[in-house]
Amino acid sequence: MTGPVSGPPPTAAFHVDVSGGDVLIVDDFKDTLVLYDALLTDDGHKVRTALSGAAALKMVEEREPELVLLDVSMPGMDGVEVLQHLRARRGGGPAVIMLTAARREPQAIELGLRGGADAYLTKPIDSRELLARTRAALESFRLRRMLEGQRRDHIAMLVHDLRHPLSSMGLLAEIMEGEELSQDERFSATQQMRALCGDMARLIDGVLAASRLEAGVFTVEPRVVTVGAVIDSTLKVFAPVAARRRVTFAFDGPREARILADAPKLRQALDNLVANALKFTPKGGRIRFGVEIVKDAVAPPREGQSQGPPRTMAVFQVADSGPGIAAAEAATIFDRYRQGLRGRAAGGAGLGLAIARGIAEAHGGWVAVAPPAEGEPQGACFRLAVPVP
Repeated sequence: MTGPVSGPPPTAAFHVDVSGGDVLIVDDFKDTLVLYDALLTDDGHKVRTALSGAAALKMVEEREPELVLLDVSMPGMDGVEVLQHLRARRGGGPAVIMLTAARREPQAIELGLRGGADAYLTKPIDSRELLARTRAALESFRLRRMLEGQRRDHIAMLVHDLRHPLSSMGLLAEIMEGEELSQDERFSATQQMRALCGDMARLIDGVLAASRLEAGVFTVEPRVVTVGAVIDSTLKVFAPVAARRRVTFAFDGPREARILADAPKLRQALDNLVANALKFTPKGGRIRFGVEIVKDAVAPPREGQSQGPPRTMAVFQVADSGPGIAAAEAATIFDRYRQGLRGRAAGGAGLGLAIARGIAEAHGGWVAVAPPAEGEPQGACFRLAVPVP
């Protein structure tokens, strides 16, 4: 069994603009306010200042900032008390609260961190550190906000994708209640219901796999299996769909070849690639599904990862005659919750290709966008590699 595998850190996949942060500086020394204000304003942030805790709370009521730079030691209402008021606001108050304190105030810093502060800076604060920590805090907050928004959107898409087969099953159940149905019609309705159940099961399995990948607890149990043991189920599921859409769908390659794979999970990855191809291949189009044993295969370059030594690998290929993938999207199309301009992540929820990558890498292999070979369908082409025994 391989160890847990997770994707790259989110910052590797997303660019976050940290300019124009909404910052509130709270300090009872005017000279400090003027200095911090000038530094952060010059760095492109929108800055407000407050000389007291009471003034700061009033400003937060008027407009809640993204980041508060809060001095711990102030007369009257000190920084820890202000922090408590801010964190008691609906939603937890400003996204980021950074305390500023002298080195001789460790107890106040500890109280603040326990009370919900995100970080602290010790005075005197170096200007470069102030700017760097502010940018990093805003980047972290905005990245979390963006990912949370994308998750909400994709959950809504998943619910929509599940609602369609459920509605269809309800209609089929009503039809089957009718006594006038012939035996053949009843059998056909039953087969359609089974197919819809399969569609919903694949959606749910995809979400579960994505959750395990994101949590870093996704594992595989590779065993020696034949190619046919993996792909026969995929062909059985998708060949009828391709036929209904008048799409030529055929497999080419040695079915008896032995590979080292967790058959159900590798099948899930290949199902995602084939489903993606079917989604974007027009009527009358063509999909080639194949495998070849490649000696001295090398993983394609990927940012932040070494390619590793050449190995003998079983390389599956799914090529279609759909619209293809823009070169600019090839590097990010496998990222979770990302879709290409044409929705090439497939499955509605933007998880299909991310799951395929996670499964391939858990096997010690890879998946990548590849240029279609001569004689192949000239749309999108994906190659997924797993080891051979």
